Amino acid sequence: MNFGRVANINVFRKIRQLETLVKPGGLLVRSCNPTQFPKSTSSLANLNRSVISNASNYPKCSILSKLSAQSTVSMTQTRAASAHGDHVRLWVIERIVSASFLSLIPTALLLENKFIDILLAAVVVMHMHWGLEAVILDYARPIVVGPLIPKLAFLMLNLVSAATLAGLLVLIYNGPGLTKVIKNGWAIGKDRQKAS
Repeated sequence: MNFGRVANINVFRKIRQLETLVKPGGLLVRSCNPTQFPKSTSSLANLNRSVISNASNYPKCSILSKLSAQSTVSMTQTRAASAHGDHVRLWVIERIVSASFLSLIPTALLLENKFIDILLAAVVVMHMHWGLEAVILDYARPIVVGPLIPKLAFLMLNLVSAATLAGLLVLIYNGPGLTKVIKNGWAIGKDRQKAS
């Protein structure tokens, strides 16, 4: 398999840059001379300066301050690292929704209440939507499949989520209800056993 086609070309550049640091005569082997290297503005260099509390005991220039912003590790754009939105709060809400299933499903099955059915339908659709959104973000990256396919996938996801919620609400308001349908589905095999 040709790794040049599979891996991003920037990965190979980063590896070559790190190899030059370790070679004899590289940045890691040279003596530290602050005038030799320009001051870096990378986040790793700033992190290095802020973490060291007693900087007088350490050399004036550190390994991290020698690295340029280009040679620092770059991350793939994800929901957690995107430029807009409060994704920490969204992550917490996703965990709360997932944990709410532990009490919501048994409550809905015991009470068979229309309000609880609506709440269960909304939580199930949100959980499904966020899970499929993560799958699309992982497997339909624009750098791999082009810019059109991710847009179509997100459009289809929104349509499927809206149609699913609408169908569940119709089932709740015009039908027997969500939990009643689940119980009727479980009773199908029991009816056949009682008849024999």
